[in-house]
Amino acid sequence: QCLPFDRRVKLFDTLLQVDKSKTQDDAADMQGAMLAMMRGEDFDQATSRVSVEIRRASLYQDSMEQLNQLGPKLKRKVKVSFINQHGAPEPGIDGGGVFKEFLDDLIKDAFSPPPADAAAATSSDTSSFQLFAVTPLETLMVNPRYTQDPQYLTHYEFLGRAVGKAVYESILVEPQFCLPFLNTLLSKSNTLEDLKNYDPEYYASLVKLMTMSREDIASTGLTFEVNIYPDQQDAVELMPGGSNKLVTKDNVIQYAHMVSHRLLNQQAAPQIRAFLRGFRDLIPAAWVRLFSSHELQKLVSGDDSVQGIDVPALKSCMTYAAGYHPSQPVMDWFWDILEHDLTPQQQCQFLKFMTSCSRQPLLGFGSLDPRPCIQQVRLSDALFVQSAEKIAKQLPLPTSATCMNLLKLPNYRNKDLMRQKLLAAIESGSGFELS
Repeated sequence: QCLPFDRRVKLFDTLLQVDKSKTQDDAADMQGAMLAMMRGEDFDQATSRVSVEIRRASLYQDSMEQLNQLGPKLKRKVKVSFINQHGAPEPGIDGGGVFKEFLDDLIKDAFSPPPADAAAATSSDTSSFQLFAVTPLETLMVNPRYTQDPQYLTHYEFLGRAVGKAVYESILVEPQFCLPFLNTLLSKSNTLEDLKNYDPEYYASLVKLMTMSREDIASTGLTFEVNIYPDQQDAVELMPGGSNKLVTKDNVIQYAHMVSHRLLNQQAAPQIRAFLRGFRDLIPAAWVRLFSSHELQKLVSGDDSVQGIDVPALKSCMTYAAGYHPSQPVMDWFWDILEHDLTPQQQCQFLKFMTSCSRQPLLGFGSLDPRPCIQQVRLSDALFVQSAEKIAKQLPLPTSATCMNLLKLPNYRNKDLMRQKLLAAIESGSGFELS
């Protein structure tokens, strides 16, 4: 890790591209498709593409049933067709944008907290249980409530594949993992010092315990046990006979290290191994060892120190089509709205609307392929010879082609109308049905 982070990211990206040339070979796909047509065979079976139909109402369940069985074959391109809540296929051809939207939504669903009414969730959906719990630092760690139940290992393996697929496709997603969990993904063993990145208060109490006098330690009555979950009475022995072994001044350092080892390395070991099996189906261990645990988090979800999006950086690499030019007043309106009128959350919504990913690319907007573009949609002059209320209702909203990173922006006649329509489009949550 002596090379700067950005150079290691570029090296990692090169490794991905070389691997994709083997797993997502479009030229080989075309040859396979031609042969399939000549033989009267199914096109998808002759190519490296995988096609799935996903019901939005059963996003996690359908995804796990259709994708988890692929294992390393999940490196192939995945073509997603969404089925809406009415059971009808959603419009839109997946040229890559629909899949990015799908994976972003899948990972949000899989790592989100369960609903308050757990009975309302189906038993086959992650919303009925929480595989990852939120630590005191507001990061994610394997939920200790499920560490004793092997039936959930398949779910952890699938989540590993889902996060691995996001990294493989350079799609930044939202989960913020705690550093001890990321250490395990890097095959590193956690120590007492890592406990402060999981539970700072618990870490501080152990450090204080080690500095206490012999009499004060004896007065605590502690034994070599630890409560894995605060609201559970049953304690786990840190060693055979630990419930009968008192913590003393002579063994308090051993006790502190054994507590941290149990909490960070042993307790969730089967679940973390399952997650790793899935993750490494797509991302080899040697590749991620290019990074530290902090850097691995950036590889998964980008740089969270940036609130919203870097509008000047996006503007500097934007291209224009169908009559738009950066010097036009309408473009001045657009960039002013994006930078000053939208909240950081709305900026991220806009980025997802245009590119299907709500987070900035780790290598910058210039790494987007194809380059982001704003295309003019010409509006007839006849639309504007009516009342302002009718104009606002009848003018179309902006639309997008996320597989091309393309924003289709009508040439509105004033800034307020553009702001109103742009906000309506990005906040609608209608996906591809909007266009």
